[in-house]
Amino acid sequence: MTADDRARDAGAEARGIGVNLLTLLAQASLPAFHVQLARLLGPGDYGLYSMANKLVDMASVLTLLGMDLVVTRQGSLAHANRDTPAAVRATGTALRVVLASGALVALGTALGAPYIAQVLHKPGLVTPLRTLVLVPIGYHAATMFLLATQARMVMKYDFWLRGLFQPLTLLALSTLALRAGAGLAGACAAVALGMTLTALLGAYFYGRELPLGPTLSRALRGPVDWALVRQGLPMVGLSLVWVLQGGLDVVFLGRFGPRQETDVGVYNACLVYVISLNQTRGAFYPIVSARLPALLAAGDRAATNAFVQRQQRWVAALATPLAVLFAGFGDGLLAVFGGGFTRGASALAVLAVGQLAGALAVPAYALLFGGNGRYSAYAGLLCVAVQLSVLGPLCQRYGPLGAALGASAGMVTAQVFQHWSAWRLHGVHGFSRALGKVFVSSGAGLLVGRALFQWLPLGLAPRFFLGVGAAAAVYLAALVALGLEAEERALLGSAWRRLKAAVATLRGKR
Repeated sequence: MTADDRARDAGAEARGIGVNLLTLLAQASLPAFHVQLARLLGPGDYGLYSMANKLVDMASVLTLLGMDLVVTRQGSLAHANRDTPAAVRATGTALRVVLASGALVALGTALGAPYIAQVLHKPGLVTPLRTLVLVPIGYHAATMFLLATQARMVMKYDFWLRGLFQPLTLLALSTLALRAGAGLAGACAAVALGMTLTALLGAYFYGRELPLGPTLSRALRGPVDWALVRQGLPMVGLSLVWVLQGGLDVVFLGRFGPRQETDVGVYNACLVYVISLNQTRGAFYPIVSARLPALLAAGDRAATNAFVQRQQRWVAALATPLAVLFAGFGDGLLAVFGGGFTRGASALAVLAVGQLAGALAVPAYALLFGGNGRYSAYAGLLCVAVQLSVLGPLCQRYGPLGAALGASAGMVTAQVFQHWSAWRLHGVHGFSRALGKVFVSSGAGLLVGRALFQWLPLGLAPRFFLGVGAAAAVYLAALVALGLEAEERALLGSAWRRLKAAVATLRGKR
């Protein structure tokens, strides 16, 4: 593959990724929702909400039942073959499964809420658990609609729905409920209503690309396509493993933490931030899923590694500055939740390391698309084993920091295993000299920015902004000084030419 070919491929990939990154940027309003909850509920009730939400989210894997993979795969094939009825059949079947399984899971969670609360020694957990049980149904129904449109390479609806409408609606409804004095139960009801409205808007967007009426008819009355259901079932085990490892830290902290609900509230504030690291990798998933299977099937290791290393480099270029922000300036970020939350700064720094390892697991997609997805399940089980062995004593002794140490230890171990498996089975890895430049630049930014933040004789807010600004400036300067790759230089040159053309056009109109 020539340099021109790589630059052309990189340009096409960058355009698709750009839309998904806009969605990620728009979701920056989501922390405002959690800040509002934390400030108006207080750390204790916010901790109960966080624990209930995590438990409901873990159970929601049984609501999804692998239908996301079914809609993505069948929708892509239907689009390629111009077979609209096949897309309708797949989406309708997925919706029917999600609605039916969601109702059963919601009923089971509602009935089992007192027992769950008793096991965890949290009597206040019953009400938020029962109120939030409908959230996964609305969320996953909206997901089916969005995936069906994304399979047709239409990314804008995800931006409007998940980037803007959902976080802003949750913020508005929860604010109204809490200002009206509805308390924890009212906030949970507002979240459930917000997710339902999100699903309805998702259905409207879907109807602009595919026939909505026949899809809903099949979802509500049509026969279930069991062949499609069987396609999704193998993903359930994998999803269960990974959702379990993503929730054990919160459960153990709520059960063994010195301050229990308050500790969970502080810890969840950290999670609100670090989740963006994995979301960064998620912005690249549509492009990876479109190109990597064909590259693996062709058996061209050089082309496959060039693609994977490029995606890994781009993820790192976005994720490592975020990790620097969370690891070096957590005091300022957590202060917006309230003064009591700043004690979670060390936990936020440790979580940033673990989540960065997860974000940089681009080569692990080779396992999923190369027919070795079970190795990702093994990695998840390894992560769970590490967490189960260390979380109890760590949470009991160190609170939120202990939970972060256990969660990050499991995540790093799992990702090392996935990198090794991808290399051994498919000869795929994401390491390159250019990736090293990103790490060196980020490290330099962290050292300079944190030094200013630590030693400037100013208040928290000015120290935060000056430190973050200095870290960002050093990072960009070091990255340019160390040298950009040919693909990045071509992309920047193309962007600069388009910008000059746009400016010239505006001047001409004047």
